[in-house]
Amino acid sequence: MKKRNSYLYKMIRTTLLLLLVATCTFAQTDSLKIKKTMDAVHLREIPQNNLVIDLGITQPNGNYGDIARAGLHIGAEYLYYTNKNLGLGISLRHQYNEFGYLDFENDDATNVTQNNYNNTTIAIGPTYSHTKKRFQFDVFAKVGVAFLNHPENSVSQIGIGNTQIFSSETQNEQVSSGYLEGGLRFNYYFRRSVQVFFSPQYNTTLGNPISYSYRDDSATTLIQPQIFKNINASNLIFSVGVKIALGKKYSNGELREDD
Repeated sequence: MKKRNSYLYKMIRTTLLLLLVATCTFAQTDSLKIKKTMDAVHLREIPQNNLVIDLGITQPNGNYGDIARAGLHIGAEYLYYTNKNLGLGISLRHQYNEFGYLDFENDDATNVTQNNYNNTTIAIGPTYSHTKKRFQFDVFAKVGVAFLNHPENSVSQIGIGNTQIFSSETQNEQVSSGYLEGGLRFNYYFRRSVQVFFSPQYNTTLGNPISYSYRDDSATTLIQPQIFKNINASNLIFSVGVKIALGKKYSNGELREDD
């Protein structure tokens, strides 16, 4: 009887020991899994408030490329995230393009008056973001208002007949127009609160606010007529910039630890 009780005691003790070891092993495994998935907050979430600043090159697109050349663009945006993927931004941007009608330049027979085309825009719209470790990818679109200048540009030649090759029709141009922009941002965390990025973008005015006339050199008449045209200011933009977190709060409510 004593031998049987001793045997049962050993069996119970062995069983309890195995259960204890198994419990500790599972607990340690779960702990390692938690530690493995809990990256720093800036690697898995998005700051709630952000300031985006970028500077880039403007490349005229479509009909705008007939009268404009490359220029520069600078912009600033406040971007608020409601969650780790969806944000709402409001931006202020200024850009210019140099004037250039076809390949005409000042020479002994040609007189070119050239001034830059400028516009300043205010726009608002959504941003979708995806974060993976130190990389963040943004897709954004905005709608707003563009305020344009009206430079007096002209191209004329010495000769007989119609010598006016190109002329701005400022009396027919609009001071402001609707505006659309969209683009991508490829971000990389340079610091916990600062990202650097490259961003290809496209923007355009609406309603053809720029007006000009040009000589129809294909006409067979003795004096070539003028053709009037209204176009939008459309640009491809390639920019670089920084995206700065304003404050330590993230879209899920966590606070960033900078220590």
